[in-house]
Amino acid sequence: MIRALIADDEELSRRALRQLLSRHADVDIVAECSDGDEARTAVASLHPDLALLDVRMPLGTGLEVARERWNGDRPIIVFVTAFDQFALPAFDVEAADYLTKPLSETRFDAMLERVRRRLSVRQIPARAAARAAVPLVARVGTADLVIPLESVDYIEADDVYAAVVARGKRQLVRTSLDALEQTLDPLVFVRVHRSYIVRVDRVAALRRRGARVELVLTSGAIVPVSRRRRAAVARLFAGR
Repeated sequence: MIRALIADDEELSRRALRQLLSRHADVDIVAECSDGDEARTAVASLHPDLALLDVRMPLGTGLEVARERWNGDRPIIVFVTAFDQFALPAFDVEAADYLTKPLSETRFDAMLERVRRRLSVRQIPARAAARAAVPLVARVGTADLVIPLESVDYIEADDVYAAVVARGKRQLVRTSLDALEQTLDPLVFVRVHRSYIVRVDRVAALRRRGARVELVLTSGAIVPVSRRRRAAVARLFAGR
């Protein structure tokens, strides 16, 4: 969810921004401010992901608000104004975008997609750390066996569970492949088929055999690539 703050001294402008944001289910407006002081206080206390700032406001311009030193993550700044002469100063404070009024839905949506990409990049380290902390645990007899992620070659769906293939051994993990995918670092493991996840650095070659596309792993194992994922996998393993 993108937590957004609106700061504009004109009620009509704030209403327009509310309407544009309300079209996106992944956005939550956490504050509306009518001047620079309110915006500074709201950013400091609420820590929004996105701050939509008018350039010209009483008690502090949008540029002044953007230049503040915040504790924690700085919000992504987007300026919304009727004056295009402030574009260069806006980008001096590393604004993600600069929108001029009147706003169009197409231009606004393009800005929001840029914000989503920035937030996704910002969140990668936290996601990777969380995923790295989740071990693969297989049940062997009455004991639990922890499988180190660095030993895994690939993971295969096995009915409602998943089978982990590591160092030539196949161990059943009592978790579905879909659930397991959510715990793995996407920079290390990639879903190549509805029934298979492979470790990226275990792929030796990508080859086509008739209508079939498959991955050859360093262990010699062959993993099929689904038609739906074929283009993305080909880009990822181009040249192997």
